[in-house]
Amino acid sequence: MNKDILIVSPIPSHPQFQGNSARIYRLNQMFKLLGYRIHFVYFGMEGLNETQRMEMERDWDTFHFVKPEGPAAEPSFEEYFDIDDWYDEKVSELVEGLCRRYKFDICLVNYVWFSKVLDVVPESTYKIIDTHDVFGDRHIVAAEAGLEPVWFYTTKALEALGLERADLVLAIQSEEAKHFESLIEKPVSTVGYLVPPVVLVEESHKTSMKIDIGYIGSGNPFNVTSILALHDFVSQSPTLLEKFEFNIAGTICGALKSKVPNFKLMGLVDELDDFYRTIDVVINPMIGGTGLKIKSLEALSYGKPLIATKDAMVGISTTSDFQKFESVELLVSALRTFDNTAKEQLAVDSVNVFQTYNVQQIATFKKLFGNVE
Repeated sequence: MNKDILIVSPIPSHPQFQGNSARIYRLNQMFKLLGYRIHFVYFGMEGLNETQRMEMERDWDTFHFVKPEGPAAEPSFEEYFDIDDWYDEKVSELVEGLCRRYKFDICLVNYVWFSKVLDVVPESTYKIIDTHDVFGDRHIVAAEAGLEPVWFYTTKALEALGLERADLVLAIQSEEAKHFESLIEKPVSTVGYLVPPVVLVEESHKTSMKIDIGYIGSGNPFNVTSILALHDFVSQSPTLLEKFEFNIAGTICGALKSKVPNFKLMGLVDELDDFYRTIDVVINPMIGGTGLKIKSLEALSYGKPLIATKDAMVGISTTSDFQKFESVELLVSALRTFDNTAKEQLAVDSVNVFQTYNVQQIATFKKLFGNVE
């Protein structure tokens, strides 16, 4: 028997060039594979072009768009947002109408700060919040890292109020699950990033003997700080620039202009496959941050050897010494002895890490949602 799930999101599922969209898309696809009809409501915080609309109408059973009026609201409090500051009551109006039209087995809302929609969903519908990240005291975490808080941030108490609206809270990694469990008594489960392995048709692109190292990401402050640190340490060792070509792609390039002269900025890429085809090794020198580092899993899904800091692998178990560096400095130091033999072994290790992770996440997802009536 088919089941209906209403998925509400302030972020589009298409395209998947940033971690949150990729997460939303993959989770939707997993529900689809289990036989759910997907009803997707998008509150257009990031706009909507015709290509996006067509792709979301094609991939989901029904697609509904709510257009915001003006930019996101300013914080209600001096130092942080109220939990519902970014919510729009027009979403509730639309969802109430959809609930009269369809009998939803599940309503899943993306982000705790959009959880107010659950107040208008019938009690007979199982209510889920996919948290994506921790937002309670996020501004304090940013300040401790010497960064200005960006996007949404609130207190733990207000985060708890939002989480209490759900029957089930999904954390994206186990450390964050413990955080949510400390705030509420509602059930919390961990479902990470669900993505199938990607088989690339490799093309000969080498024009030099250098090893091509790649990074792709958004321009959020944690990413920018991490790449600037990588550049600083690499630049102190000229032999590394003779041995490696560092390639940076994604919206982060706009924030790095003229700041990383020894790195090649590729800008936005049309297809992820094309980017990963040109790269021998992926690097994620993450410093701090919260959530699951989807860019690490994405690299692993492409079968690429991944060099990473410990922060870049939170929620992803690994036995490779090249994937648990305590600092960017130690990571760069290890590059001095990194060669093709090490690259081949790291490729094997990375495939094993991904396969183990994926099996665990799929099993958890099926256990939670495989038999919902």
